Amino acid sequence: MKKGFMESSRRKPLYDDSSSSSDTSGRTMKLGVAYNVYDGEELLLDSIRSIKSNVDYICVVYQTVSNFGNSAHPDLEKRLQFLVDNGYVDELYRYEAKVFSNDEKEALCSPVSNELGGPPSMVSNQFFNELTKRELGRQMCAAKDCTHFMSMDTDEFYREDELAYAKKKILEDDLDGTSCKMRFYFKEVPLIYKIKPGSPLLLAHPYPCIVDPTRRMANCQRFYQFSREEIEMHHFSFVRADMSSKMKNVSNRDNHDGALQ
Repeated sequence: MKKGFMESSRRKPLYDDSSSSSDTSGRTMKLGVAYNVYDGEELLLDSIRSIKSNVDYICVVYQTVSNFGNSAHPDLEKRLQFLVDNGYVDELYRYEAKVFSNDEKEALCSPVSNELGGPPSMVSNQFFNELTKRELGRQMCAAKDCTHFMSMDTDEFYREDELAYAKKKILEDDLDGTSCKMRFYFKEVPLIYKIKPGSPLLLAHPYPCIVDPTRRMANCQRFYQFSREEIEMHHFSFVRADMSSKMKNVSNRDNHDGALQ
């Protein structure tokens, strides 16, 4: 992916190309990225290319069987290994979906959430499986001594200069968490989190903006919402080789019931 991704937006940057992963205070950033993968792997290489110059470590937590028991593409693992062999991905982790006990569900939910609509036992297993994959990715980044991390899906893209600016802003203001707008969507997406003890991802944790409930970090005290002019995530949600696979296996598939009819 060339620098200046999505230049057709014609937005002028608010910064130059001199951004780096350190600031005058001496703070530095080692940025890890954890991809959550089941399908859509045809987009993964280009997504990685859009962030590669700004990150230090990339891992992929993947499933060969979805949270609903459907098999991934038979070549998924071969395609992921290709990315490792060619230096695009540092580490793979194969995850197997499970059924969570009521105690496990309660431990994975934010104790102060007001979004669940009932006790944690009523929440479907697919949301806990997705949350667990993202938390495993966070832990893999921490194990490689990353100071910050991003949780991403294969259909998410960033402009190189905007991501460099975001990193610089995060270091200068010593931010714990950030979010940014998504192009074509009416909510925000978590961007970069600081990795620190006692800050796991918790389902439906209260947040200052509307984001995916499986991407919310606890104990995020210094939070910043980037404006659309500063940085956007370009979400290619409906660009798929097999759209039916996405709609049948996405965690919130009940929201799309009948969409493929």
